[in-house]
Amino acid sequence: MITNQQDRFNKYVESKLERELIILSKNQLTKESANEKAKDIASKIDWNNSALMHKGFTWMAKNYLLKTSTC
Repeated sequence: MITNQQDRFNKYVESKLERELIILSKNQLTKESANEKAKDIASKIDWNNSALMHKGFTWMAKNYLLKTSTC
């Protein structure tokens, strides 16, 4: 049962991050590309870091895009 709840939570986090990535990229990312990036971000989140947890999904997505930018 816990696994099912954890899976649903992971899917929720990934979908929120995917949405934020698409918005922040001004629709330049495809849904598939945004989903891959969202999974990467979600796998790196430290859920025990209270300083990070108050930032939100938008900040996490923006920070990821800035760090991976080749500009």
